[in-house]
Amino acid sequence: MWVLLLAACASAPHEQYLDRYFHTFPTRATAAGRHDLDRELERLDAADRASWLTFNQQTRAALAGRTDLDSELLGRAIDREIFALTTLHTPERDPLYWTGIVSSSVVFLLVRDNRAEEAKARARQIPRLLRTAEATLTADAAPELCAIAAAQARASAQFFGEGFKVPEAAAALEHFAKFLDELKTRATGSPRLGANYAEVLRLSTGERDPDALLARAERDLAAKRREAEAFVEATWPGSDLRTVFARVEADNHEAAGRKAQGAGGGRREDTTCAPPPAPCPLIDDWIAFGTHLVDEAEAFTKSHDVVTLPEPRTLVTARSPSYFVGQSVGGVYPAGPYDPEAPTLYFLPVPPDDATPAQREAFFRDFNDHFMRMITAHEILPGHYVQLKYAARNPHKVRAVFPDDVYVEGWGTFCERTMLDLGWGGPLERVAHLKKQMENIARTIVDIRVHTKGMTRDEVRRFVTEEAMQGPQLASNMWTRSITSAPQITFYYLGYTAVRRLYDDVRAARGPAFRLRDFTDELMAIGPVPIEEVRRMMLRQ
Repeated sequence: MWVLLLAACASAPHEQYLDRYFHTFPTRATAAGRHDLDRELERLDAADRASWLTFNQQTRAALAGRTDLDSELLGRAIDREIFALTTLHTPERDPLYWTGIVSSSVVFLLVRDNRAEEAKARARQIPRLLRTAEATLTADAAPELCAIAAAQARASAQFFGEGFKVPEAAAALEHFAKFLDELKTRATGSPRLGANYAEVLRLSTGERDPDALLARAERDLAAKRREAEAFVEATWPGSDLRTVFARVEADNHEAAGRKAQGAGGGRREDTTCAPPPAPCPLIDDWIAFGTHLVDEAEAFTKSHDVVTLPEPRTLVTARSPSYFVGQSVGGVYPAGPYDPEAPTLYFLPVPPDDATPAQREAFFRDFNDHFMRMITAHEILPGHYVQLKYAARNPHKVRAVFPDDVYVEGWGTFCERTMLDLGWGGPLERVAHLKKQMENIARTIVDIRVHTKGMTRDEVRRFVTEEAMQGPQLASNMWTRSITSAPQITFYYLGYTAVRRLYDDVRAARGPAFRLRDFTDELMAIGPVPIEEVRRMMLRQ
């Protein structure tokens, strides 16, 4: 009985925090599978934010001295929240804080939970939220972030005006976009974190020295490029890396469709698409291709004992609904810890319906057939679908709500390499993976240089295209990712390095007794906690 009482006392601050957290951010409650707040939308005026800050400070004090994993994860989440409110002043300075809430407000209700009435009830509160946003944002915002947020607001306005029709929400978003246009003209802030970057990095990743991380990443990028060049030379003697990267991009659905059309036939009938809702053979074939890859990956994962798959499979692969006008055209929408058996939806990325032929061609070059085979292992099986499903089923809900994101992205990238090593795909899939790893390392370099070294947009483009050997569109996107979501783009490189090192060390320690599935099952059972904690548990350090 005393053991049960102690366990209940230990979990009390966690449960109290989660309950207050979800009442403060109802959209996140929905994403986690909790449905008692589905009709609510965030209330974040000055008094609400002050009360939320006080609650965080009090809970942090209550966690003092606790050394269990859940308390560590919760403590890190609280520290990030307090820093955002007291040092970064995110609600006052970052308009993306507000457009992000709107963008995610009804998505899970519509696509995963089929709760259209609750979605409409929540959407009708968007005007009230945006009035709060307009009263909160100050001229300390960054002009470039105002421009990005205005574009997001207009995309959401299109969604609520033409897709999921809630006219009052659409009108409020148009008004907010105009407000941001005006704010941009007088805003004086910078998107660079500057002196605050080191603390943001530490709170998110545990890394304490950005300069040391930068030096490490620069060395690893050079080494990864040499690895890629050596692989290309051994596989296609006399070929250079850029030529083979271009060959990977050329193997895509749009190019194959044009080739088949030019030859007077083939499996892809056309590369043009009539205005929606008319069918588009190219996109239909692309969706079928992506769906088949998921099924193949499941069979391969099982036959090679990569990890014990959660049963039953609750994954649905499809194209995003037609009402997603102006919104994201792809993504993974997982089950949450409060409804772990809800379906996970994998909406395959597709070019926008109004994409020009050149834009469609660029899309399919990026999402080429070899990349898609490789990335399916990362995103779905045995990657994020499996990891997120196990996390949702974990009795420690804190680990699913506030996961260690380095672990999460490390697992996905580890799955890419592990599947390739087991025979998933051929040489061109490995080239796609090596190119992606170079991108991941470059992301870390760019993030640190942008926020602490004054790296400019043009310098990012030159570095990413010339040294990291990526395409111009990705280079442009990397600048935007860095100024809008630092240090998230460091998670891939840091995560893969940590998980791969753990794998190598556990394999060496266990010797002949090592089995891949034992290792991965243990990772999944522990859940997304800091890798150094997983290391202590697996190696009994």
